[in-house]
Amino acid sequence: MKIETIRNKNVSVRIPPSKAHTLRSLILASLSGGVSHIRNPLLGEDQLHLIESLKRLGVSIARDDQTITVEGSGGRFHPVETTLDCGESGVAMNFLTALACLSDRDVTLTGKPGLLKRPVGEIVSGVRQLGGAVEYAETEGYPPLLARVSGLSGGEAAMNGEKTSQYFSSLAIASPCAASDVTIVCRDDMAEKPYFDITLDMMRRFGVEAVNRDYKRIEIKAGQRYTACDIDVESDYSSASYFFAAAAIAGATVRMEGLAADSVQGDREILAYAEAMGCAVVRDGAFLTVSGGDLTAIDASFRDTPDLVPTVAVMAAFARGTSRLRDVAHLQFKECDRIAAVRDGLGRLGVETSVDGKDLIVAGNPGGIRGATVSSWDDHRIAMSFACAGLAVEGISIDNPDCVKKSFPDFWQRFSVFHA
Repeated sequence: MKIETIRNKNVSVRIPPSKAHTLRSLILASLSGGVSHIRNPLLGEDQLHLIESLKRLGVSIARDDQTITVEGSGGRFHPVETTLDCGESGVAMNFLTALACLSDRDVTLTGKPGLLKRPVGEIVSGVRQLGGAVEYAETEGYPPLLARVSGLSGGEAAMNGEKTSQYFSSLAIASPCAASDVTIVCRDDMAEKPYFDITLDMMRRFGVEAVNRDYKRIEIKAGQRYTACDIDVESDYSSASYFFAAAAIAGATVRMEGLAADSVQGDREILAYAEAMGCAVVRDGAFLTVSGGDLTAIDASFRDTPDLVPTVAVMAAFARGTSRLRDVAHLQFKECDRIAAVRDGLGRLGVETSVDGKDLIVAGNPGGIRGATVSSWDDHRIAMSFACAGLAVEGISIDNPDCVKKSFPDFWQRFSVFHA
């Protein structure tokens, strides 16, 4: 798909709903007693796979374009089918690994070939430590998985968190359904802490409290019950980041609607990153306006904001100076090896990159970037990030553009505002 250079430099766009909030709302509503309504949900491929998996676990779910209605299971699942297809969703695989142990039938968790290459040893270990019976169906350390009828006994589970906080979110969400109190221990420094903050905030909204002791020990009392509630899903800062990048790279002004000022989303850091690189960012109530400027290099940590790395790396290519994106090693374990994908794409555009330990180095080349066909690596965030470069440089094309449906189904429609 060829990206046309920008024609409209003054645009307005409404940002789509949060992927993280939608996924967690679906799971928590499914564990609750009563009927929950999830308004303004994101209905990307990950959400649709999760909805289908929850239905197979026996949860009643109805949806239209604006609302998902979930009749919760009360913390115990009664599967109508025993194979759960997680598609390409690592979140669904990690979260359902713990939840499947709450079923009264054995359940198999599988997915598309890309997902089956993503390691799950850490979450399987955590579930086993809490009494869950999870087996590898084929290859040790990787899906497919077989979750036996077992329930969760509770106790203490210790895991490493350097790759993702999803393991801790998974156990935390399932822990109120355990037979005894649960303590989850992080042996190292948990990555992606803001996503875990979203989990704890959403659990609280569904009536369950967890004690977070500086992301080292998380304590959840047994006997708590999730209660149904209605959720209005806030807009997604990760999705907004592509419009920040578009403004920065193409020298445009973009007015975005729907981004909550008090959001706990870690990817709200895109505001700080954009300002540090020379953009002007103004908030006016429910609106954020970003205007591109003369971009300069950035030196910042992305340990808690991994989804922003492809976006900021492409911005850095258009900046004066050499940027250092710190603490990004865990991006190797996403939908693809995102470090390799970013370096491949920037290399095709004539931008030099290197890796220094856990850091990605991008040598800015404003004025020297050339057109090329960029591989998306079948990764939604790679495709959307490099699309922004095409607004400023002739001849940039993205292969497999439909991969954006994973998190931003109508991205290309909204992105077309720059060509109106």
